[in-house]
Amino acid sequence: MPEEEKLHMFNSSRARRALAVLALVFALGACSTEDMIRVAFAERGASNHQQEQAIQVARCESGLRWDAVSPGGGNWGLFQINSVHRGRVNGMGYQWQEMLYPWQNAQVAASIWAEQGWSPWTCARAIR
Repeated sequence: MPEEEKLHMFNSSRARRALAVLALVFALGACSTEDMIRVAFAERGASNHQQEQAIQVARCESGLRWDAVSPGGGNWGLFQINSVHRGRVNGMGYQWQEMLYPWQNAQVAASIWAEQGWSPWTCARAIR
């Protein structure tokens, strides 16, 4: 690969974001699920209160289990991302199976929240 292409790849915003997340994980020693949720939502402009609401929603939806899949198989991961969002998942550069990874699931959830608020999540009706 030519040096110019390598430099361009490094400078892409996705690569910078990934490096920032890796730096955060390294700095913390280990990043908890709650921390991943806070960072993902903060990147979308969520206040501290909204970040805590996101954790409440994930706790209600999946028990904060990143590997949770609904009985019918249509909702996956921390935020129980519904399969109707496959296009968004792919558009964000993820594979559907990555919805079982906490960081990717939180990223997709934050993207949905930034556009639609809490309305896609049944559990959100109980948050304050």
